[in-house]
Amino acid sequence: MHRHLRSQKLRNRHPESSFWETEAGSGWLRLLVFAVLYLFGLECGVGVRKLSRFFKLIRIHHHVGVSEAALRTRMQQMELLLPQFQEVCEQQVNKHKRKAVVAMDETFFGDFLILVLMDLSSGYLLLEDISDDRRFETWHAKTSPRLEALGIEVSHAISDRAKALIKLAVTGFECDSGADLFHAQQDLSRWLGSKLARHAAMSEKHLIVAQAAEEKAPETATTAERQELKEQFLTARKDYDQARQVQTTYHENLRGVSDVIHPFSLFDNSPNDAEKVAEGLETRAKAIEQLAGEQDISDHKDVMKKFRNQIKPLAVSVSFWWHWVSETLQGLAVDKDVEDWLTTTLLPVVYWHQQLHKTQNSQARENYRKAWAQASHTLETHPFSATLPDSDIQRWLPWAEWMVRQFHRSSSAVEGRNGCLAQLYHNGRGLTPQRLRALTVIHNYGLKHEDGTTAARRLFGTEHPELFPWLLEHMGELPLARKSRKRVISNPLKLLNVPA
Repeated sequence: MHRHLRSQKLRNRHPESSFWETEAGSGWLRLLVFAVLYLFGLECGVGVRKLSRFFKLIRIHHHVGVSEAALRTRMQQMELLLPQFQEVCEQQVNKHKRKAVVAMDETFFGDFLILVLMDLSSGYLLLEDISDDRRFETWHAKTSPRLEALGIEVSHAISDRAKALIKLAVTGFECDSGADLFHAQQDLSRWLGSKLARHAAMSEKHLIVAQAAEEKAPETATTAERQELKEQFLTARKDYDQARQVQTTYHENLRGVSDVIHPFSLFDNSPNDAEKVAEGLETRAKAIEQLAGEQDISDHKDVMKKFRNQIKPLAVSVSFWWHWVSETLQGLAVDKDVEDWLTTTLLPVVYWHQQLHKTQNSQARENYRKAWAQASHTLETHPFSATLPDSDIQRWLPWAEWMVRQFHRSSSAVEGRNGCLAQLYHNGRGLTPQRLRALTVIHNYGLKHEDGTTAARRLFGTEHPELFPWLLEHMGELPLARKSRKRVISNPLKLLNVPA
């Protein structure tokens, strides 16, 4: 008893110390330490040295063990527990068949690569694994068991034009391989956009120099010299305006590539098909090609040829989605009038509303707002809408929302995940297989959308335990604070065997 009282007295060095000795205070300390390790240590990649410094700054190192070694041990314990949580949750899921649209990609970090497979509708990472190669056989061997265990049937796969990924979709998943809009636009931007931006920047610099020369002309300058400076400024101004106009035209056509790949026309909300999408993409390709020719920009790497080869795979995303809509409505056994009203009236309203809240581009948002307003007016004035009670419209609304969430044309969600891993990799100076598995579980079960749902909830449609409370329950108690040994630094100039 005397020893414990003496230890308690030594710990009570600060005004708040007495609270940490209570049951509530010690429980809160445990919650604080594990929450910091989970959020900042695992999610953000902060090292244990900084975390240990933080705990010492808030003066809790006399009450619980927060040394670097103790925190590192707890972090490793978390990394081992998190995959167990996902395994338990996945075993409880109903294994009925689920159709899914997936995206796959490879990301490289140092001397290893990570294979990523994501369900696009939910954002659930079906696979995120370190591999030695990216061959079709490797992809197929890793993805097949995961899809079978989760009861997922891949209906459509989106990726860049890597041969192994195309083969994985066609041969492995037995579905169409859709091209990725993100990579298609990125190729055009790297080839043409960067050169036009450099030209515009150079024109702006010449304009600034010419304007400064005209304004600072010496008083002794003759009329002819002043006229020459003015002409140089006007010429620079004309070149700059032309460069900016060319850039505007380029951006309009680049954005037009995205505008045409929708299941509905952006102008009149009429249903699109693969043929219309292909025609629109070819029109944009000709305009971009003509712009490059006028600016005398050569295409040494055959970027336009590569883009044209992707027109059909880009358009297949639209035709696949319409096939899925038709198949779903046939399964629901709706009559012709209801089917026409759903596909031409209700779906456009829900689709443009979703796109309006998803995009971050101001110009695209304005275009989507106009399309949504037009579709909403059509819904209100449609004769068939007046014959339906509100209960029927509300009954079809969740189906329409679910259906539009199944349309995907880009693997940008996977690229965003790759960027997140790249930041953690460079900040933390590496990624281990154990840490990667833990980050995958946090992505699937810990991160939440604005509506409060996790990726697992959106994929499986069932509730699962909260991740952090489950982790807190299985982490055990914190170690007690111990007095660390003072580090002895030897002095090489002090020779003990030599007498003074």
